[in-house]
Amino acid sequence: MLLNESKLWQEIHQQDECIKECLKNNKSLIQNIAFDVKDRDIKHIVFVARGSSDHAAQVAKYAFEVYTDLHVTISAPSVITCYQSKQNYHNSLVIGISQSGGARDVFEVMNKCVTDGGLTVSITNEPHCLMSTIGDYRLNNHCGEETSITAAKSYITQLTILIALCAYISQNKELLSLIDELPNIIKSSYALESQVKDVIPYYRNINQLLLFGRGYLYGLVQETELKIQETCYLDARCYSASDYQHGPIATSTRFVPAIFFIADEMTNNSILQLHQRLKEEKCIHSLIITNNQAFTILSDYSILIPKEYDGLRAVFALAVVSQMFACLLSLSRGYDPDHPDGVSKHTVTI
Repeated sequence: MLLNESKLWQEIHQQDECIKECLKNNKSLIQNIAFDVKDRDIKHIVFVARGSSDHAAQVAKYAFEVYTDLHVTISAPSVITCYQSKQNYHNSLVIGISQSGGARDVFEVMNKCVTDGGLTVSITNEPHCLMSTIGDYRLNNHCGEETSITAAKSYITQLTILIALCAYISQNKELLSLIDELPNIIKSSYALESQVKDVIPYYRNINQLLLFGRGYLYGLVQETELKIQETCYLDARCYSASDYQHGPIATSTRFVPAIFFIADEMTNNSILQLHQRLKEEKCIHSLIITNNQAFTILSDYSILIPKEYDGLRAVFALAVVSQMFACLLSLSRGYDPDHPDGVSKHTVTI
């Protein structure tokens, strides 16, 4: 397959326009939800999702905990579907997230919230789906049909909606400004393609890969892990840079390359310290993806994003980098990134 024939590659490059459509069609509804959260004195937010949607929720969890005083959790749907939990969501905002909207286990958690009298929101890319049949608010990605099984634009628009919700609930000026910048952040990130292509040859024949981030970027490396696993059939594993040192570091070896996402001034030091330790103790080969020129000389290879893309801004820029990396690596290994083995666009679990 040629690069331009890949539906994933095409959809990666549609994401700036997708975000514009997403915000245009959802802004007023998001503002209404934010008002309702305040008016009903909601104290808890519960995200319910699987796969890429769950990774978007992981980033949003950090944002809500940083910018609001709400208690935030990510639900394990089996607590409801398998264990018949006695949890009560009457004072909660439950946000169900699914590209297809057909996630039965996510639906069941939302349904429990409805029964308990809580506030329920769905985020899907299908206007007529199971999850759209219940709840108070129904947000749509408005990113068009996603023709590649490997999700790109549905993930980025889910993330956009969640950060916009956080911005309007918190009324934080920095976040509100970020929302307006998102299309340009995505569009400018396409120019990083040449840097991504330059590092692909070093990873073409590997069997294992480690990925490290922390804070906002931990949710991002989870999504990167999934993209690489499903498109490249690699044993890619992601870790929080802090968690890795509590045991898994014992498995480190010089023969397993590692990628470090370092573009959040609040967490950079801990990731840099881990990188230095693994270099000194294990002689690892590393790729640093960062917004700081000074960090690029510390690793064997590097990708440099604009310095102003830090923290949450970096998440959006690095999402594009990760998607391009996965797509290009998949093609270089002779695979089809659009049709991963055993993966369905409409996976249903209960």
